[in-house]
Amino acid sequence: MEQVPIIKLRQVSKTYDIGGRKVLDRVDLDIYPGEFFVMLGKSGSGKSTLLNLISGIDQPDDDQAQIIIDETDITTLNDTQLTLFRRDHIGIIFQFFNLIPTLTVMENVTLPLELNGMKRKASEKIGQQLLDRVGLGNRSKDFPDKLSGGEQQRVAIARALAHSPKIILADEPTGNLDEDTSQTVLTLLLELTRDSGKTLIMATHNPEVVPLADRVCRIHEGHLQVTRQSPVAKISEIFTLMK
Repeated sequence: MEQVPIIKLRQVSKTYDIGGRKVLDRVDLDIYPGEFFVMLGKSGSGKSTLLNLISGIDQPDDDQAQIIIDETDITTLNDTQLTLFRRDHIGIIFQFFNLIPTLTVMENVTLPLELNGMKRKASEKIGQQLLDRVGLGNRSKDFPDKLSGGEQQRVAIARALAHSPKIILADEPTGNLDEDTSQTVLTLLLELTRDSGKTLIMATHNPEVVPLADRVCRIHEGHLQVTRQSPVAKISEIFTLMK
């Protein structure tokens, strides 16, 4: 039985307002459930733009373009509908963590759940389970400024997974970390997404991620060039590659 894409982009273009440079030019792309899909490219090549389009933060230039996620064309949704769609379907991990400094670690992790109407007791139970998984179960009452960069990124991963989205978008998630911490965070992210069968899409300039991915593409002059394709790797194989 042929696998059905969870994400489909059709004729998606995006032009920067400043300078009028077309960063993505009529992109067609299918991404499949459970896939670890990596986008490589230099700064300004369009990696973050593509993630923003998939999340609905940005809109394509052409009204005829389609971005279909789990059978919903998000280009047809208004701002309120897009916000609600992201809450249900998408988790986002940023390079600079984007934790809310006035909220505790637990409050940052449970925020997506409480925005979806979950009671605090239930959300904190899920939050504690995730913090235990990322090795920060004893830091739930701390504020972000008391954590190292690697610890903040682990909190960000827990937050992105809290509402159990099908899709995780990671924009240079290890770009602000040292080499050892970067490997720890990447291993954790892959373990958590593989275990739950989530689709992980990562924008990075780090070529060391390539052997771990199911598919890799390079973004160059507005076009996507798929450079590697393999069956979905088992998490045990990923750990072997990372040693």
